[in-house]
Amino acid sequence: MDQFEAILRLEKGDRDAFKIVFDTYYKSICLFIGKYITDPDQVEDLAQDVFVSIWEKKLPFENLSAFKSYLYQTAKNKSLNLLEHEAVKKGYREKAIRDQKTTDNFYNLNFIENETQRLIYKTLKDLPPRAREILIMQLEGFKNDEIAEKLQISVYTVKNHKASAYKYLKQNLKLTDVLILVSALLCHIR
Repeated sequence: MDQFEAILRLEKGDRDAFKIVFDTYYKSICLFIGKYITDPDQVEDLAQDVFVSIWEKKLPFENLSAFKSYLYQTAKNKSLNLLEHEAVKKGYREKAIRDQKTTDNFYNLNFIENETQRLIYKTLKDLPPRAREILIMQLEGFKNDEIAEKLQISVYTVKNHKASAYKYLKQNLKLTDVLILVSALLCHIR
């Protein structure tokens, strides 16, 4: 059976004809796909997919040239589809890595900020009420003159209360708490 006769018999589901066509063109199709795809296993898989597609479709071909054109066009399309699929997967992987890093950074920064605030507020509860109130206002972003105006006291009094509050914080923030926070910070920085 010659090549064209085998191709004509493919549309009728002739297994012997398929074997002849496969044996004749498989290596050529692998070499052709290899121009697009570098992984030898993927090349072989794609070449087999090309022949499975031809077997399943059982298309009629007018001549040998039409068959070869279809065969190589199918190989090209499957190769390009795989490359596009791999590019999409790579894009998703890169995005996942970026998102993970962003998530880790967001977590680390928020953890450190929240833990620092927790330590400060825990220590603040033991301050005299006016000093605590002034320090909390400052932590909320108020300036000395704004605090003085809101509390109807002098800026000098605000500064004195802040100085005594800072001194108290410095003396009473537990060294172990600060060390835990610093070690957590160092563990999360890479």
